[in-house]
Amino acid sequence: MRRMPHTATSDEPLIYSLVDLSFAIADRTNALVADVMTELQLTPSLANALWHLDPRRPWPSMRQLAARLRCDPSTITFIADRLEERNLLTRQVDASNRRVKTLVLTDAGRRTRHRLVAAMATRSPIAQLSPTEQSQLHQLLSKAIAAQPGEVVRPDDPRLISR
Repeated sequence: MRRMPHTATSDEPLIYSLVDLSFAIADRTNALVADVMTELQLTPSLANALWHLDPRRPWPSMRQLAARLRCDPSTITFIADRLEERNLLTRQVDASNRRVKTLVLTDAGRRTRHRLVAAMATRSPIAQLSPTEQSQLHQLLSKAIAAQPGEVVRPDDPRLISR
């Protein structure tokens, strides 16, 4: 069953609708790439881990990936086991701290991640926006993400603009 995004009413701040729309975009994107995930034999948790194992960034430790995914390190052990069994990643001992294991994509892992990322990028509802609209959305989302970490916005904050 498809979830309909929440529509702000005159009694609710616009922020409620915006947050709901952000969840709806993620839900819709996941639904639109479900066939690719099935083909690649990826669960949502495995796909999420692959998404965060970006070859353009330094390879994360297991603890760092747990922080990125906001989960317990034991969950990352389980995810890493599944990805390693499928030859999508290896655990390497960090040269600067031998107690730390770094997660590194194999060539097969890079190819799998590339297919997943390509499907998400081309099938996302955001892909339907014009390049100008995508740029505007990118600027706005980047600005929102750059807000103070952990900042709590009170319901009576004037930044919560009502419709």
